[in-house]
Amino acid sequence: MEVTFAYFMPLIVFLLVFIVIYALLAKTKILGSNAFVHMFISFLVSVIFIASPSLTDLTKLAIPWVIVFTIILICILILVASIGNLDKIVKNPKIAMIIVVVIIVIFLVSAINVFGPIIRPYLPTATSETGGVPELLQVKHVLFSPGILGMIVLLIIAAIASWIITKK
Repeated sequence: MEVTFAYFMPLIVFLLVFIVIYALLAKTKILGSNAFVHMFISFLVSVIFIASPSLTDLTKLAIPWVIVFTIILICILILVASIGNLDKIVKNPKIAMIIVVVIIVIFLVSAINVFGPIIRPYLPTATSETGGVPELLQVKHVLFSPGILGMIVLLIIAAIASWIITKK
């Protein structure tokens, strides 16, 4: 019997999801500071991830990209540390936001890749455009559909109203 890396993927997905969820719950204390609750919720979410083939595929697709991004980030930090301004750069909140945005983009691209065939029948189709990548044309039509544009306008109005109300 030949054992390959794919044989261990469910265990790797389970451990990765468990560790990330537990770390987020422990750090944010969103459910209090009870370690048992954090462990239990992390265990439940991890079991759901390995029980759902789509979520497992999403995680398997995103893991390599996050690892490559982490390795590139570590190399950049080593270069910056050799210059000597590492503390100033690491503590910069803009850098943290860029890292979070890149990881979110990685997971969004992975989700589009995994769940694309499932949601494709419900998306508007590109009827008048030719010569482009069909998936990108569909993404364009979805993003610029009236429902999505209306939602974006409402979110912008809500953000501006919240900012004006909470402004000191």
